[in-house]
Amino acid sequence: MIKVENNIPVREPIPNFIAQPDPASMPEWYASLLDLSWTDPQFGLQDAAWWPEENADVALGTNKKWGAGVLTLDADRKVVVVTRKQVNMTAAEKAARDALIAEQWTTQIAARRYTAETAGTTIDGMPIDTGRDSQGLITGAAVQAIIDPAYSLHWKTSAGFVELTGQQILGVASMVRAHVQACFNREAALLDAVADGTITTAMLDEGWPT
Repeated sequence: MIKVENNIPVREPIPNFIAQPDPASMPEWYASLLDLSWTDPQFGLQDAAWWPEENADVALGTNKKWGAGVLTLDADRKVVVVTRKQVNMTAAEKAARDALIAEQWTTQIAARRYTAETAGTTIDGMPIDTGRDSQGLITGAAVQAIIDPAYSLHWKTSAGFVELTGQQILGVASMVRAHVQACFNREAALLDAVADGTITTAMLDEGWPT
């Protein structure tokens, strides 16, 4: 609500003596603010009123920020139309905004990479867990297979246990490593897109290995 007096709108709070009623009486209360001739002359508000405000802002332009609001009376509707000016951002403000946007993108991209990295992959028909703990276990098994070429083991997958030879262990380790690295490569590519301003929300779900 905006005060209107002598056809001049100004932001000023509604006086405390005009007590806000219970919710059921709100329509009548708002209507009473459009004409305060009923108030005690000692308050000096008989020629004043509080009109509803209506926002008329348009979309914020590129490298613009909101400035002061312009209050315009619509006497026919007893409404104050509020239009905020758009002013140019300073170089420092643009730099701060761009840094914040880049930081937000960086956080989202890292989270998406982690999801893809640890989502698992399929190697020779075997579903392989690629969570961080599993990556460590696979690396340990690969090291043992290098030390002892005759080494074999039972590896647990989501479909059950499989028997893997030392050579197969090395193959699984290599494929898991490739999967993980592909995720980081995609993250790097998306960060390049952030840097050159071509990043889009859709790109967050594109290009990840499975």
